[in-house]
Amino acid sequence: MLLRAFTSLLIVVVCATSSHAQENDARPDGWRGAILNLSTPDDTIRLFGTPAKDKDRTALEMRRPVSWLSDKYKQKVFRTLTYKKLFGYKQAQFSFLDGKLVMISLEAQNPTDGAQEWIDPDELESLFVTSFKPHARRAGQKLPPPSVFRASAPAELKKDDYAYWYDMIAVGEDSFIVAVVDNYQHVSEYTPFGRDPTFEGQKKERERINTAGKYPGFVSDIQIISRGLAEP
Repeated sequence: MLLRAFTSLLIVVVCATSSHAQENDARPDGWRGAILNLSTPDDTIRLFGTPAKDKDRTALEMRRPVSWLSDKYKQKVFRTLTYKKLFGYKQAQFSFLDGKLVMISLEAQNPTDGAQEWIDPDELESLFVTSFKPHARRAGQKLPPPSVFRASAPAELKKDDYAYWYDMIAVGEDSFIVAVVDNYQHVSEYTPFGRDPTFEGQKKERERINTAGKYPGFVSDIQIISRGLAEP
């Protein structure tokens, strides 16, 4: 009886933690078993099934301009597999060059649209087992060198730099990770078609999200990029 009770408890604990544990299995150079510079399109299809789209000869779509990359990413030489609603993400894309995975793009859920599962920027370090640093994106300014994001000293932004959107960036041995954080405060009450009936709900939800944790807002997009695409 005691053994049966212990076994039942163990099953409950495993079930309750399995989803989070699987997410934590992700690494700085991969996600859910798909690994940069190693995984092939066939490997990815075995992991995630048949994609919603499979396009050859495409260029990479960057959520943020990463000045460290060569112009190779602009060339239509990549194969991209697109999945919808994969492991809690709205969309996941896997891009390959010469048959090897070079970029993973993840579109996260938006809590202001009522999504129950969303990513707090404070969770990024545990999800990818690496250190992230905030960066305020400014028009016309390039990213500082990767060494800045690998330095041990913490980097913080001024209060105003966290307004609107900002980035959380990690630099690993084999990858760059750029996470876009939505901290937009000014929700519009009116649209070209009249008053937005979701305005009050969105405003309250953003106020709650923006005051939670060390870093405000929620993650809207994540891109895990092979350092093989960097300028030599």
